[in-house]
Amino acid sequence: MRLKSLMLCASLCSFSAVLWAAGPATSTADFTISNPSHIPGATLEPGSYTIHIVNRLSDRVILKVDSVKGDVHSTFLGIPNSEIQKPAAIGPVKWANPADGSLYLKGWYFAGSSSVVEFVYPKAEAVAIATSNPAKVPAVDPASEGKVTDNTLSQDDMQLLTLWLLSLEQVSGTGDAAKPGIKAERYTQVASVQKPVIKALPHTASPVPLVWLLSFCSLIAAALLRLIASQSRVFGLNQKLLLRK
Repeated sequence: MRLKSLMLCASLCSFSAVLWAAGPATSTADFTISNPSHIPGATLEPGSYTIHIVNRLSDRVILKVDSVKGDVHSTFLGIPNSEIQKPAAIGPVKWANPADGSLYLKGWYFAGSSSVVEFVYPKAEAVAIATSNPAKVPAVDPASEGKVTDNTLSQDDMQLLTLWLLSLEQVSGTGDAAKPGIKAERYTQVASVQKPVIKALPHTASPVPLVWLLSFCSLIAAALLRLIASQSRVFGLNQKLLLRK
């Protein structure tokens, strides 16, 4: 019974170590900007900030940006987009052209991620970006769905918002001249696009818990082997006594 208990304990310990190592890491990154830049729902003045993924859903992720000073806290949506070329290093991805004379961040590339997470902008900002850039801009329109339009939108509401893609196209008018207009289409997740998979822990994570866990498992294994060896010696002595009789 004692041997079975030790074997069960060792198995549970090893299984826990595997689960701990395979669990998803939190995507977090610190960054500094030197020029005013727009993100969904906020304008980042020159300074230091932190961005991290709050939640991962089937077709979107919820992100949050906080300033080191504590005066900026913006929570917004993002979508994994494998069509965006990954930059050489982790960090922000910018839209090629400013919108209304302002710089907008297009998304973020996290360490170990399979794709860039593209930011989803409110409708008005997405229209401005789409007007200046020849691309489909992810957008949401909380007002049309009876939701608040400021930064107090809850995560539960973010999960239910309809995602749109806005793009600029030429619309034929009454005359020969074509007028530019904004085309809106519902976002459909591409089958090949998967949510970011973190291949390694961020540098802020400490390996100390794993070291302690593996050390404990080693002690259990050593005790188990010692018990097995002891019982083997006792069994051998009993066999010798039986043979002498």
